[in-house]
Amino acid sequence: MKIRLVMLMLTASLIVLTATESAAGSPESNFAAGANSWRTVVDGVMGGRSSGRVRQTDSGNLLFTGNLSLENNGGFSQIRTAISDSAFAGAEGIEIRIRGDGRVYNFDVRASNARMMAGAFQQEFQTLEGQWLTIKIPFDEFRLYSFGRLVANAVALDPVRIESVGVTLSDKVEGKFRLEISTIQFYGNNGAAPRSDENDLASVAGRSGLGTLLQLIEAADLQLPKGVQLTILAPIDAAFAKIPAATLEHLLRPENREMLRAVLNYHIITPSLTSRDLFSRRTVETLNGQRLKIDDAGALSTINGSGLIAVNVRFNGGIIHVIDEVLMPQLFSIAEIGPESDQLSTLTTAVIAASLGDQLGAENGPWTVFAPVNSAFSDLPDGVLDGLLRAENRARLTDILGLHIVPGRLYSSDLLATKSVQTLFGETVKFAIKDGTLSVGGATLIGEEIDASNGVIHLIDSVLLPSESEPSSVELNIEAARLCELAISRGTPLFNSGQTEACAAIYEIAIESMILLGADKLDRNTVQRLELGIAEAKTKLSATDRAWTYRRVLDDVYGRLSQSDAGDRAATAR
Repeated sequence: MKIRLVMLMLTASLIVLTATESAAGSPESNFAAGANSWRTVVDGVMGGRSSGRVRQTDSGNLLFTGNLSLENNGGFSQIRTAISDSAFAGAEGIEIRIRGDGRVYNFDVRASNARMMAGAFQQEFQTLEGQWLTIKIPFDEFRLYSFGRLVANAVALDPVRIESVGVTLSDKVEGKFRLEISTIQFYGNNGAAPRSDENDLASVAGRSGLGTLLQLIEAADLQLPKGVQLTILAPIDAAFAKIPAATLEHLLRPENREMLRAVLNYHIITPSLTSRDLFSRRTVETLNGQRLKIDDAGALSTINGSGLIAVNVRFNGGIIHVIDEVLMPQLFSIAEIGPESDQLSTLTTAVIAASLGDQLGAENGPWTVFAPVNSAFSDLPDGVLDGLLRAENRARLTDILGLHIVPGRLYSSDLLATKSVQTLFGETVKFAIKDGTLSVGGATLIGEEIDASNGVIHLIDSVLLPSESEPSSVELNIEAARLCELAISRGTPLFNSGQTEACAAIYEIAIESMILLGADKLDRNTVQRLELGIAEAKTKLSATDRAWTYRRVLDDVYGRLSQSDAGDRAATAR
């Protein structure tokens, strides 16, 4: 139900409100961590259909591309990266050098003194198509926004408390976009360059027989993340000698530099792990996003089948474990794996018919795909599949396939840790243990998960179908009452702890959600009370007054909904 979706959105927003992003080092002019330290956020989490991708160009610049869509009330695409503690201490502002497409972007800064739902300090900047521009934005020009609205009486941006920086496109203009960034740095603070000594990676690797690895890192122009301790699984020179010469030659071609970086990043883990820490785990996630399997069998312990030659070799960026094989990640995308699988030929046909192939291609993601095998489509009633594959039913087919695609890379262990997720188009699917087996939306996961360069594929035994039923007025009243309860239970502790702005924001989104999603089902007097509450709150200058105004509305509406629900139930009983 739509109200349930809003409750989940509100809960997810609260997680964002109270969480702190992990430190990942201050931005460097050469983007030390490449694209791996940056993450993409698009409006799919709210039901939109925009796309976005960040990668590093051959010249070392950061490239942000994608397509902005206004469908389903969408319209934003964003990249951001976490910043180490106090990285901007003493700085006066941000300096960026960019080459854009003529569109207006926002530079976003999040700080620990103003954590809010969908909140960030923002300042827009104009690009000129095809032209390099250097733009300086003083910190005192940033303003705090939440859900795209200017926050009244907000605190000022405190550079010392900056936690992450990013770039957002939300100009409400549909179409492709492209923004290239050569530098993001602060000005007004002269930091000392890091010192290189005998314990740097090059020196330690040189003493450990890792010359080929260093040459490939240099050829790929791979910049290791700064400000964090790493674990490097380093193949010895003899391991690279086992690889066919044609394969190495292919990886070393300039046009395949991203592929080479993906292979090298498959050997790097954060944080720094000793061999004891490493082998206490069943899997570890690498910088390339894919996971490695750990097999602790004493003297025969392996990592993805590779044995260890030396462990716990220290360097000033972390720990090196020397291994005897080169680890090869999956280099094919979800869109490329499907056509090669005998079990997914029907799904591949459906994806092509729905024109979702590009969405699942290497330039997009990561995605988690719950992939119905051929027999799952055969189990559909006669004629259903043929009908869905017709051109006039493309929208219906797209909605169905969207139920099988989830933003992010979720392995089986991740699914076990959560009860539900939102799909590509904002629907909710739930996970459960069914007859001792993990299920999603009622379908059972079968076989092993399949890694892809841009995500992971889980095979399932049936096709997920959207619910056709609309909620009754009784159900809607119950869900709206629960939304009131959720908002009050989350907002009250924040108000009591002095975070009145955050409390008011929670109450406001709950009220606006009921107006938006329940206007055609809720009692008209109830909707009017909600609308009047929003209007009254806008006249209040302080967050405290707004919070109290919203709270009175929620209490009043909750009482109306509870009485209405009781009356409806009594009438139904008669």
